[in-house]
Amino acid sequence: MRVVKLHRYGVRTYPLGAGRFALEAPGKPRLEIAKPLEAADEIWGPQELLIGSLASCFELTALAIARRRGVPIHAIRTDATGHVQEKDGISRFVIFDLDVDIETDGGCETAAERVASRARDECLIARTIGVPIRLTVEARTAERELATA
Repeated sequence: MRVVKLHRYGVRTYPLGAGRFALEAPGKPRLEIAKPLEAADEIWGPQELLIGSLASCFELTALAIARRRGVPIHAIRTDATGHVQEKDGISRFVIFDLDVDIETDGGCETAAERVASRARDECLIARTIGVPIRLTVEARTAERELATA
């Protein structure tokens, strides 16, 4: 017998004026959001929230898969980029890039890369958005410190 789980997530938006909106969810801090493609440097835009959702979902999924498979991941960093194309006056994401650095134990680099590939396929956000995701992974041993941005 198959068990179906249903989870519900709710948010509320409301205008703040000047093309800005508030985003709220129960028990969470309010976020101020700017209009898509016009987000100011200090204010998140919806497109950045989507990219951030994809990157964080990917990392959490990778860590869960690594735990299940016994693959040591000491650190993971994802630089995510979304590419927007306008066609016939309609803008949409056409591809996402996930550039991932993973720190693992010596001899586990290939297993860590497989974890990342599987996480791309299993991530809830990635499966939902239906846009291609290009994954680049560099797995390094724990002795080599990850470069900081």
